[in-house]
Amino acid sequence: MVALPHAEVVHRQRFALHGPAVEIECAVPEVGAQLEHFLSHFAVDEWPGGFSAVSGAVRAYDAAEVVRCVSPTARPMPRTQDLAELYEEGERFWLVDEQWGMLELNFLKGNWRSWVLPQPQVDSVRRAEMAVLWPLAQLLRPRGLYLLPSVSAVRDGWAFLLLCPFNAGPDLAALARAGYQIIGQRWTAVREEEGRLALLHVPGAVYRGPRLRTAVGGGDGVSDWVDLYDAFPLAKQHHAFCDAVLVAAPGRRPRSSLRDVAEPAEALHLLRQAWPIVELHPHRRHSPLPLRMSQVCRCAEVQLSHNPADLVTLLDDVQAAAAA
Repeated sequence: MVALPHAEVVHRQRFALHGPAVEIECAVPEVGAQLEHFLSHFAVDEWPGGFSAVSGAVRAYDAAEVVRCVSPTARPMPRTQDLAELYEEGERFWLVDEQWGMLELNFLKGNWRSWVLPQPQVDSVRRAEMAVLWPLAQLLRPRGLYLLPSVSAVRDGWAFLLLCPFNAGPDLAALARAGYQIIGQRWTAVREEEGRLALLHVPGAVYRGPRLRTAVGGGDGVSDWVDLYDAFPLAKQHHAFCDAVLVAAPGRRPRSSLRDVAEPAEALHLLRQAWPIVELHPHRRHSPLPLRMSQVCRCAEVQLSHNPADLVTLLDDVQAAAAA
């Protein structure tokens, strides 16, 4: 722990996140509390010799410091789905989001800096995701580890990754009650191992909507987020090989459905359209992960219904077909 001259208290932590070394300094207590939840499982005191760490810093918003770090010649990039502004110059990128703050990424140095507004318009979970997990995902990708805002689960050795544009918490709760082990509640790490794609556990929480309050026994209104492992302590899984990638269509409908996408070219197009995170790269290369998924995983487009339990039935049919 380090005290800065202007009375900010910085907490410095080291992590080994499924292999890569990460060092983070945080001076925003609300983000630090969520960071503890997300990454404390991976905390280490030291790394083996020769490790090169990705590093990040989270600070309270300081207009003078922010102005100094932004290049006046940075070029604007296409807007993201949530209307955040992106800028680039060589190996450096900037994301500006009036809901929570701003960050700077430097791919050459392997580091980032985030500045959090004093009165952000998003809760502490989303602040931590954008100030820490989002830039971390960008910098770990060149090292072979992909952090995706997606959910994943496994049962009887059959695992899937779900790319869903809305809250899938009620569906995950239904899966846990049906005997599934949850790998990622909101974020999942993915890497290639011996020609297969491994899904790796990332601690998290899901949004506590009305259905989820009923499913896990009610809510006190204090928090809008709940860790499903608290309600289903036997539902934790750290690793599984991915058998299927499911892409959820926007919105819920009265009935659930599933459409297999067997043609690799069509599967690749579907995955790139639904990819849940903007991927930055100084040389504009497409991420190889969607292509690899279309080659080694079953891909399907799913329509989720208003009844979260319908996903269990849908996956039962998928597994039965695969076994046959």
